[in-house]
Amino acid sequence: MAKNKSAGNSRDAARQAHANQLAAEKRRSRTITWTIVGVIAAVVAIIVVVTLMNSSRSIPDAGPTPTSGTSSGGIFFEDGVPAEGDAPDEVDATEVEEPNPETAGETPTEVPGADSADIIIYADANCVHCASFEAENSEVINELAADGHSVEYRLVSFLDNPGTDNYSSRAANAATCVAEESPENTLDFISAVFASYNTHQGAGLANDELESVASDVGVDISDCMSDNTYRPFVDYTTAKAMEAGIAGTPSVWVGGEYYENTGGGESFQEFAETQLEG
Repeated sequence: MAKNKSAGNSRDAARQAHANQLAAEKRRSRTITWTIVGVIAAVVAIIVVVTLMNSSRSIPDAGPTPTSGTSSGGIFFEDGVPAEGDAPDEVDATEVEEPNPETAGETPTEVPGADSADIIIYADANCVHCASFEAENSEVINELAADGHSVEYRLVSFLDNPGTDNYSSRAANAATCVAEESPENTLDFISAVFASYNTHQGAGLANDELESVASDVGVDISDCMSDNTYRPFVDYTTAKAMEAGIAGTPSVWVGGEYYENTGGGESFQEFAETQLEG
């Protein structure tokens, strides 16, 4: 009887030891799993940070201007097509003066370059109000341009942020690439980029999607995009806008007069036709 009891105790001890071993292995397995997960998360975080840092560092302060570039950082159009601007061959955003803090938030009474372009439009590709303005008025702008009125788009990057991989800058660079490589398609491309806001709702488009939009209007900008060719010019445009006191987009001038872009006010077409009479 004692022998049987002893054997039973041994079996119980063996089962308990086995159970303890299984529990220990499960704990060890969970620890290893969560350690691996933690390491992967840390590696991913490091990759994201390094990628963003490298992306930022890869954009030099100074860079080339497009043929249609203006001294205010715009893309200059005549007869609906980018024409020769007055910008130097190279620009540097760090050389632009800082905005006057005393006039911050105020609408400028004058805008630089108003005597060189009939219509001046400050816009950000990721601005919902800019998208609405373009949807309502791009046809009017194209008609005015076709009638011989000069137009200048100053595409800024006010809404850049890491979450969109600085979409505003990338889209402005894309538009400038189109202006340089396929001028006749530039206004169509700008309109298409703003029209895409309805699909991405502020998330922005990836570079390959911007390249696809360009391809849809008949131009290949893949090399220009991958090289970030005109990103320094976009930075310059943005710095010049801030220097001029531009606080938001869209900001529009026609014939040197600021358009009050309000829902209950005069339509842009009425305002533009009045300003451009004669």
